[in-house]
Amino acid sequence: MKSQKIFCGACDREVRVMVTDAPSHQGQAELTDEEVICLEIGDKCTGNVCPLGATGPDAMVARLVRNGLPIDDLKTAKAHCPSCDADAEMVLYGSGRATCSVCGSQGRWVIDHAEPLV
Repeated sequence: MKSQKIFCGACDREVRVMVTDAPSHQGQAELTDEEVICLEIGDKCTGNVCPLGATGPDAMVARLVRNGLPIDDLKTAKAHCPSCDADAEMVLYGSGRATCSVCGSQGRWVIDHAEPLV
């Protein structure tokens, strides 16, 4: 993985991202390409698609978790995840949105707990 700074149109500033390595071998099945992982998910992430990673903020958090990247610099809160039934760090972003750092499911942040999105 390599670290870079890229201009984000949603935040209107440069943000830190990680770019995963492309697969080094050919396989029979379709292999994924490089992925962009934003390390600065936050209040400005209110849209459905991140302009950098071409995915929603919840999927961006799932990429962070899947690649073992730390979430220390993100705004988080400890809460019970209604999807995986674990007490976990919820990554907070946008207008009251949260994503579980364990299972990657998206929810709505309500003062002190997370609720599933309807």
